[in-house]
Amino acid sequence: MLMRIAALFLATLILTPLASAAPTAPAAITGMEAITPYQQGVQALSDHLPDLAVTRFEEAYKIPKLTTEQNREILYRLSEAQVRANQPEKALDTLNHKFFNDHPEKEFWLAQALAAQGKYIEAIEHFKKLDPKSDYTNEATLSLASLQLDLGFRDEAIVNYLKSTQSKDEVTKLKATTTLAEIYLESGDLKKAKVTIESIPSGSKTGILKTVLDAQFALTSKDYPAAIEKFSTFFNGEQKLHPRLYQIALIGLADARHAAGQTQEAVLGLIDFISTHQDSPILLPAFERLSAWATVPMLITDPFYIQLRKWAEREQESAPDFGINFGSDFIVSPLPPAMALNTTNPYLRAIAHYYYAIHTAQLDIAGSLTKAQFELSAFRITYPQHALFGASIFESSKIQLKHKKRLGALYTLQSLADLARVNEITLAPEAQSQAGFIAGILSVEQDNYSDALKAFELAARSNNTHLARAAKINLGLSALRSADLAAFDAQQRKITNKELATELSIERALWLAHQKHPEAREALNSFLLKNPKNPRAVDARIALASICATQPPLDSLLSKALIDSVDSSNLSEAQFTDYTRTSYLLAELQQDWPAAIEALDTYFKKFPSNVSTSEFKMRKGLALYRNGEHNKSRQLLGKIALENPESPLTSFCHYYAGMAARLEGTPQALKESVDLFENVLKIKGALVLEARIQQARVLLDINRTEEAKISLNTVYKTASTSAQQREIGILLATALHTQGAEDPGQYTKAIAIYDQLLTHKKLPLAWNNQIHYMKGQTLESMQKDKLALDSYYQVVNKENIDPNAPEIQQEWKWFYQCGFKAIALLEKNKKYRAAVAIAKKVASYGGPESESYLKRARALEMQHMIWEE
Repeated sequence: MLMRIAALFLATLILTPLASAAPTAPAAITGMEAITPYQQGVQALSDHLPDLAVTRFEEAYKIPKLTTEQNREILYRLSEAQVRANQPEKALDTLNHKFFNDHPEKEFWLAQALAAQGKYIEAIEHFKKLDPKSDYTNEATLSLASLQLDLGFRDEAIVNYLKSTQSKDEVTKLKATTTLAEIYLESGDLKKAKVTIESIPSGSKTGILKTVLDAQFALTSKDYPAAIEKFSTFFNGEQKLHPRLYQIALIGLADARHAAGQTQEAVLGLIDFISTHQDSPILLPAFERLSAWATVPMLITDPFYIQLRKWAEREQESAPDFGINFGSDFIVSPLPPAMALNTTNPYLRAIAHYYYAIHTAQLDIAGSLTKAQFELSAFRITYPQHALFGASIFESSKIQLKHKKRLGALYTLQSLADLARVNEITLAPEAQSQAGFIAGILSVEQDNYSDALKAFELAARSNNTHLARAAKINLGLSALRSADLAAFDAQQRKITNKELATELSIERALWLAHQKHPEAREALNSFLLKNPKNPRAVDARIALASICATQPPLDSLLSKALIDSVDSSNLSEAQFTDYTRTSYLLAELQQDWPAAIEALDTYFKKFPSNVSTSEFKMRKGLALYRNGEHNKSRQLLGKIALENPESPLTSFCHYYAGMAARLEGTPQALKESVDLFENVLKIKGALVLEARIQQARVLLDINRTEEAKISLNTVYKTASTSAQQREIGILLATALHTQGAEDPGQYTKAIAIYDQLLTHKKLPLAWNNQIHYMKGQTLESMQKDKLALDSYYQVVNKENIDPNAPEIQQEWKWFYQCGFKAIALLEKNKKYRAAVAIAKKVASYGGPESESYLKRARALEMQHMIWEE
């Protein structure tokens, strides 16, 4: 059942081979690599975006003081882009430039331009005039044959395809032979098809024709198992076929299965095709067979319903997380929700946790070592009696060494040394140096200076500069001790006493924690490992829990384990204050706002008059705000501000009361929100600019656009490059955009702001991408689709990133928004090949939505029958 596929439009068909078939590279022209617009134009052509390529080449041609060779190359590329962009008149004008009088490829592009104008006969004549030595001879012959075939000159087309099969270029030869085989298969001339297919080199991708032909012969001869096997090869992977061949294979496989009594498999195969290619033009034969084979009435066990059930029950992919929107709430930023607790068997969970940490360390991604280190810490806190406890300490030391945190590794290995003495664990040379340092400290604590000298000498050989320096200092101090200098010895004795050393170590660790020093975590962890039953361990646990909840890398599991290990009933008032603050911070990290509120209420009941009560009330108002209890939050924060008009927290309370009123969303609440933000403006504190931003957002939300515009204009500073000024500029442009519906001139003002913002040097990528996106939106509203596409494409093609700048981390939210809009515009304008190219380009960057964009590209290819040549 061979049904001829409708021919594509002539212009598309003629230009299609050129999308992937490039001529022999011309001799390099000096300096082209330094002409940025030219390079961007070449990239746009590669991405099937000829309209943008035209713009880029036109910009390149305007650059002064270029050589004649450079200008000629730019115009040559411009003519190509104009042809591909369906601008044949402009292409003809370009080709008539004096630079092209003797250009060997002039006839080729003239033919393409004429064909694009519908002057097919003239185009054929110019194809024929092309110099046989031209780099485009192969492409011209294929284009000529394609044009002749669609004009009904089948015999002439076959002559040119046969001519192309003699080309020395293997790609051209394969294309011509493949097309000939398809022509013969379409016309039912299977003998010639067989001969042609057999001439195709073995192993080539076009060898699929052989399988199609063999499968068709097997089906005709009723050798159904063989037909099924051969047809199935096209659907087991992601192999792409020309539409004509795809239909033959699809229907052939279904017919073979059905004829062999495999009706269910036949139905499933067709269902899979339909569900994957919903807009395919060749679905009709598939539905015809499904209609004929389906049971009446259709049963729940029917393959079609089985597939439906799978769809309904399949897990939906989570929406992409574009991170925190700092613009809408930039004082205290919300964190992602905490992960659900694991319910796996504890023994299994422990082992899995350990090995999860080990293999996390082996990941070749940024932050893997840090993540692995704190997974090991969580393992030890959660499973202190586990057989892998000692091994986890050793793994931690190795990770610390990889991080070059030698001092942290020293603390860890001190505990390992204790275990080594009991279990006879062998230490590596570097670990021996660190153990020597530990032995030196311990010897000093025992007043055994002769042994301390030997130990510090060993540690001084360490390759770790920090450790070696510390060892040398202690070596000198020990020598001085040996000299019995009273003053020096008196000072050293402060650390030779074990109990005093332990007390000093916890005080040092707590001070580091209070200072938010990067060594605090290691110091506290070391103290707890060595002194788990020390009375001050409770202070260390609270402090370490606070660090885990507030300082990266954040670790809510470890923080919770530490807090849960503290018996709050025996805490002093100061300890309970720290305990409550840490509990709140942990709940904030987990976004468990009811738990945060409960912790604060417990504190109010226990210590209603503590100096921290006002701070905690403000925190409760914030927790209510985060918990969605906006009315309660507004009332509590408003009361605090009213009762403490001179407090530095007043402005903060007004601000978040305004935020709560804004989120409450009622007309009255929104009006009150404007007034609350106005109170912040009157105080003129640190939050005044942010309050004005949030007030403007509310004004825009309630259609008081003119007020928002006036307010923002009073503080907008075009020369400033601060994040707040950028946000003010974007909001001002948004207001102008809103007014553009009635006054189109406002659109132009909005564009001016976006363009001005884009001139800022060192503009963060997220802002840069967002501004391009919003600029594109405004241009779309102005019905300027090409300029809008240009704006989106600059982000997708990373033209908005300075190629000479240091590498920066990719931003995904606005990048994907631009990609989505670019694809949508291209689809709207029926530029499906370009849409596929952009979808693939977006997918190629390896972001969180790469797979979905790759699927989109495949869907577009299948829907519009776009196949790679």
